[in-house]
Amino acid sequence: MNQRLHELFSYADGKLLWQVNRGRVHIGDEAGAVIPNGRLYLQVDGKKHLVHRVIWFLHYGECPQFLDHIDGNPLNNRIENLRPATKAQNAMNRKVMSNNVTGVKGVYPHGKKFVASICIDGKNNYLDTFATPELAQTAYIAQAKHHFKEYARV
Repeated sequence: MNQRLHELFSYADGKLLWQVNRGRVHIGDEAGAVIPNGRLYLQVDGKKHLVHRVIWFLHYGECPQFLDHIDGNPLNNRIENLRPATKAQNAMNRKVMSNNVTGVKGVYPHGKKFVASICIDGKNNYLDTFATPELAQTAYIAQAKHHFKEYARV
């Protein structure tokens, strides 16, 4: 497959570009379509591929099981924005969930106070209860940086 991908695509500034004409696709056109989860995918010889995985493969000749977008933007496929990760590391770099009512990662309301918690090795760890979401966020950030290192999204 390596040879085939090199025949079909080139990489430029975070984009995967077609190197061949195929139907409505012309040389130089950007490859991929955005799927509902916000990532770019494409189809080659009947098989679907995520664009960021093809880009990694073109650069390194192999692809790890998980790739992480460092800035959290699944459409930023610059090679310098991609890094190998475990499933857990990829989750560490997740954005605030859309159902989070505080808008602060790791913080949720509890009565008139705010609880900070962090998930480490699949276990939810209670940090403490705080008077403000900002104080709870500070506690979360400290723990995230300590446990998640460069994968911490704070």
